[in-house]
Amino acid sequence: MTAIRMAFRVALMCAAMVRFAAPTLAYAQASAPGQTLPFATSENARDVLVHVRPAVIQIRGFFGSNTAQAFHGTGFAVAPDGVFMTNYHVVAQQILYPDKYRLEYRTAEGKTGSITVLAIDVRHDLAVVRATGLAPTPLKLEPEVPVKGERAYSIGFPLDVGLTITEGVSNGKVEDSFDPRIHYSGAINGGMSGGPALNAVGNVIGVNVSGYRFEQLVSFLVPALHAQTLLERSLKQKSTAGALRKEVLMQMRAHATDLIGALNGPMLTQAAAGYALPAKLAPFIDCNASGDPAPDQPVQIVRINCSAKAGLYVQQGLYSGDLKYSHYILSTDKLDAWRFAQRLSGLAAATGAYGSRRHVGPFSCENKIIGLKGFDASVMICVRSYRKLDGLYDFTVRVSSLNGSKRGFASHLDMYGLEFDAGMRFIKRYVEVMEWKP
Repeated sequence: MTAIRMAFRVALMCAAMVRFAAPTLAYAQASAPGQTLPFATSENARDVLVHVRPAVIQIRGFFGSNTAQAFHGTGFAVAPDGVFMTNYHVVAQQILYPDKYRLEYRTAEGKTGSITVLAIDVRHDLAVVRATGLAPTPLKLEPEVPVKGERAYSIGFPLDVGLTITEGVSNGKVEDSFDPRIHYSGAINGGMSGGPALNAVGNVIGVNVSGYRFEQLVSFLVPALHAQTLLERSLKQKSTAGALRKEVLMQMRAHATDLIGALNGPMLTQAAAGYALPAKLAPFIDCNASGDPAPDQPVQIVRINCSAKAGLYVQQGLYSGDLKYSHYILSTDKLDAWRFAQRLSGLAAATGAYGSRRHVGPFSCENKIIGLKGFDASVMICVRSYRKLDGLYDFTVRVSSLNGSKRGFASHLDMYGLEFDAGMRFIKRYVEVMEWKP
């Protein structure tokens, strides 16, 4: 019996040695940066972090001669000679105000140096930069989007607490989005922007870009294919600070043109209390409806809200290239005509203070009563121009019906960063499709 017990113990010890030795082997294999990890490597965050750590930097922005940072993000090596990828929004302030901001990098070990921007892709929120005095082995870009369910990791410098890795799952491309994004079910926090998102073998599948505020583990990545395209372009051209600023405007205009172009064709409508109103106009537009089910309210209101969610981050406090619209359908059997009109006109007012005065000028508005299909409506159109981005405008439109004392609607349309003629043509189509169908 003693011999049997001894043999059993030896077998258990051997099994334990095999079980705990495997990760150690994988850790050693992962320690060579820039090499693709073998398929048999253990899929754990430690191995991935060791593999990419030398190639990841913190990118910091400073205002004037201050030594306290104004903002920070993350970057990772993508080509020899110190070429790194990050987000456009990480370096946007320096591009638009090169005489006010400077950029520096800091490695996980504390080494610092200057950063120069080489190329930008505003639409996909990407930028290629060069780090002075730092040239780690580049990471490999994987242009194929991983299938849903594959393990994924995100690396960056969140909230200035040091180099951090989070673990999650790739859920493939976001369905029906205007610009392609990968849904990553791990945490991406402020400061991780521009960092690499990787598969289990350490290849870059995307670039950290954003997460939904107040939502749990709903984060997004720019597919690595767009990073590869920008990298190739950056290695073929040289851009000055002035050229990069012009590039921002050119790319914003191209994005706005594509957005309006995607909404061409017949404008779909939906029936609401006898009115035909613009409905979901494209697959990438997200619409939802709500209302108060309580029957004792003096006015019953149905709300329909739609948003393209296509906006571009241009600089701090300024988003552009987006549109949203809402319908408020009112009905009552308790209020007289005057009180009902008061409620309806209150919803037709243009309120809010979107945009800083240093970015956009004041609104100029015009209000008219026009005849639409089967009813009259009050239409207010307000337009304002961008101060330093010539040729781009914001539009605010309010339409309210005038044909009923017990039912009616107010429709809101807000568009940001569009060219004037294209914006006005869309407004005309939006308003003229409305119809009274009792």
